[in-house]
Amino acid sequence: MEKEKRNIQWIVTSRMISRVGDIMFDVANNTFFVGINPRSLSLVAIYQSLESLIGILFNLFGGVFADNFRRKKILVASNVFCGLACLLISLISIEKWLVYAIILTNVFLAFMNAFSGPSYKAFTKEIVSQDSITRLNSLLETTSTMVKVSIPMIALFFYKKIGINGVLLLDGLSFLLAALMLFFIVPINEEVSRKEKMSLVAIFDDLKIGFRYVYQHKTVFLIILLSALVNFFLAAYNLLLPYSSQVFTGLSDKLYGSFLTAEAIGGFIGAMLSSFVNKELSSKSLMRFLALSGLMLVLSAPLYFFFHHTLLLAVSPALFSLFLAIFNIQFFSIVQRDVDNQFLGRVFGIIFTVAILFMPIGTGFFSAILNPRNTYNFCWIGTAVCLLALVFEGLFKRYEVK
Repeated sequence: MEKEKRNIQWIVTSRMISRVGDIMFDVANNTFFVGINPRSLSLVAIYQSLESLIGILFNLFGGVFADNFRRKKILVASNVFCGLACLLISLISIEKWLVYAIILTNVFLAFMNAFSGPSYKAFTKEIVSQDSITRLNSLLETTSTMVKVSIPMIALFFYKKIGINGVLLLDGLSFLLAALMLFFIVPINEEVSRKEKMSLVAIFDDLKIGFRYVYQHKTVFLIILLSALVNFFLAAYNLLLPYSSQVFTGLSDKLYGSFLTAEAIGGFIGAMLSSFVNKELSSKSLMRFLALSGLMLVLSAPLYFFFHHTLLLAVSPALFSLFLAIFNIQFFSIVQRDVDNQFLGRVFGIIFTVAILFMPIGTGFFSAILNPRNTYNFCWIGTAVCLLALVFEGLFKRYEVK
């Protein structure tokens, strides 16, 4: 119990510091690119699209490595390499070369994240007992939300005070500190056997075995399919958020900012509550929270028509985010509980790849069919999410998923 407690403290702190580095890196770089050419989106577009492309290409291979090499070593190495890369480019003083260096470093960080992402999720099963998985995921989500809300403003403050090179230096130090903390984690559960080296053929063979495992285990297959469809509809929600003032006319022109704040508060509360409400992991409770998140979006139109008040309307995205946070934490906890440890990295690699793929597909699809001025937009999305929960509850019952 003492080892488990220390493991939780070290990995939560390490992950939080690593996320600080990630967000500071993105905020400072985006601000830097906008400052270079305020009238063009090209630099930011290249920067962000390359990151997504790397995730699609390498998440699957990151899952294979997570199942064949020591996950702790992968996490330490990825943080060290990211830290050194940031420290290196912080030394570049010529603006033109710094632009190229930042874009290439972002590709490198995305590549490292493709390998560390599945390892982080799979590593959880080695360092805590099964009963503590949900609690750990709740803590990780809570700290992640805190970082996501607070660090952008801090990053902008540092950017103004010490410039892009100074922020990159801080990024590098944060990654190295995160790597140092991982050294103190001691696995308490049996680790799967690891390979000393792998060939390209072996990597693709392992990947094929991973896909076969997913196909043969209906629980895992259904959960991955569910994550894909949830992300598909989440793309519609994220697409509409910036148009909130057009969807709900006659309210504040700062409605988008109000919704983002409400969403952040709801997600934070949901992450904190999740460790209390998720005492028993089950597909039934998973669908319940997904349905509740959809229902909160359905309420947006009635709240708008009956009260016509920004604060009351913001309750809808706040509660949507709250229940979605609980759903996400329970979703990952069920995967960590039900998937064999030797396949856990590959399963998470598949989940991350599917998530990245379905978001742009959803964005493209809904951008073609949705009218930003339709007051019922969020209602339709919420209804679709509720129906999704009902359909999958029936599928889970059919295949006798716990």
